[in-house]
Amino acid sequence: MKTITLTLAVILAACAAKAAAAPSSGAEPPAVSTRTRELVWPPPPDKPRIRYVRTIKSADDIAPKVEKKKEGFFARLIAMFSGGKVTPDIFNNPYGIWSHEGRIYATDTGAQHLTVVDPKAGTFRYMGDRGEDSLKSPVSVAVDDAGIAYVSDTSEGAVKAYSPDGKLLWKSEGAGGGAGRLNRPAGIALTPSGELLVADSSNRRIVLLGKDGNFIREMCVHAKKEYYALPNPNNVWAFPNGDFMVSDPLAARVHIFSSTGAAIGGFGESGDAPGYMSRPRGIAADSDGNIHVVDALFSRVQVFDRAGQLLVWYGSPGDVAGQLNLPAGIYIDKDGMIYVADTKNKRVGVYQYITYPEEKPSAAPQETK
Repeated sequence: MKTITLTLAVILAACAAKAAAAPSSGAEPPAVSTRTRELVWPPPPDKPRIRYVRTIKSADDIAPKVEKKKEGFFARLIAMFSGGKVTPDIFNNPYGIWSHEGRIYATDTGAQHLTVVDPKAGTFRYMGDRGEDSLKSPVSVAVDDAGIAYVSDTSEGAVKAYSPDGKLLWKSEGAGGGAGRLNRPAGIALTPSGELLVADSSNRRIVLLGKDGNFIREMCVHAKKEYYALPNPNNVWAFPNGDFMVSDPLAARVHIFSSTGAAIGGFGESGDAPGYMSRPRGIAADSDGNIHVVDALFSRVQVFDRAGQLLVWYGSPGDVAGQLNLPAGIYIDKDGMIYVADTKNKRVGVYQYITYPEEKPSAAPQETK
């Protein structure tokens, strides 16, 4: 008995020493409100605009509290030293993300499927993970009001549509160039009329597909002004009036176009200081029209007004609450809930955009004439 106690004490001491010696990420300290102990950005005394809500990584993070299985101390200790986990992760490498009716849809490039998480029910399931309906390299996802999930499969050069129960409904034409063929499709967005905007990455254009997957037209092809050219269109987001924006990691910019593909504006410049971009990936707009841009390389999300003025940023490199590691996709729902695919941390971060009724919208999208 004395030997067991001594061994356990040595193990616990080693754990404590390892934690104390863990290297710092070099990031700024979390923006914690001393009044509420909430994780918010910007930090007090400024008005908070973003609030950290939760992280979803394993089944424990969505299990109802009354049903959550409690593991014993020795089970957790053995799992830690054996390299295993008491509860397995839900995600491998989440990349694209969407939310519909409380469910979170995330493409998983590592596991080669679409993960559907229902936090309220405490369940998760996979789509496109078997047979002829399987996904090879899923990148982005969009879900319509009927619950149909549209997924870009980069390696197959196609967009695939899945019914709510996971059955493949259709697949767009095979990879290539020309009118209806895609070459490494990336981001997807739904227009107000329910059509699909697809960032056709290697063809350097945006393609509009119908609800049935048929080609309608191409846009933003070899823009006349080099300023608006798309050397590597990555993600796309549609505004309520039909305008849309595209992030381009190679140009380190966000471009804004009308519903017909005419250039309206944009912003961005390569750099590592706040307000600059290094590798912009996911983009989304909140209810005030502010634009949230995920910068993968610097593990943060920057918020700009439509003119490109930096308003605030949230997240920092690391793996604790509110931190990010090579994030990719982002989605903001009608209630201001923000979902970020925290790719290398193998999880989804959930944040809340905070609005103030007494304030006027700071950057609402302008209607296209």
